[in-house]
Amino acid sequence: MGAYCRIPLPRHIAADGETLEVLWSDYYGAALFGERREIACVPHTGCRLEIVATAPTESREVTRLLPGQVLPYRRTFFLLDQLVLPSGRRATLGHFVGFKLRLMPAVTPQPPREEIVVQRARETQRALAAETYRTGH
Repeated sequence: MGAYCRIPLPRHIAADGETLEVLWSDYYGAALFGERREIACVPHTGCRLEIVATAPTESREVTRLLPGQVLPYRRTFFLLDQLVLPSGRRATLGHFVGFKLRLMPAVTPQPPREEIVVQRARETQRALAAETYRTGH
């Protein structure tokens, strides 16, 4: 969770699918606000945020982002929270002021196709072995 989550204001842990808006405060800096207009704390590093709406920004790389793109979220202990751009570079939340982002649900990795093929082949072999044992042939 970002440093802004330690601010003594109403806050909650962001839920999967919640739309968040990056807003700027001259006192606290950039922070994510949720649908309840409270500070929304992103639960952990490794979360992904989908861009719902963009806003003008001074960063050339951030300006090129489009709604629908998904960016990984990175929490750092000493620096500000960051999003990883498609180029691999990182940008702090301050570059995303005015953007609306959606917290994406955690994705379970799909097994490689080779594993699926091997699993099906083993199941077929077991079925044939059981049939052979049952019929005696």
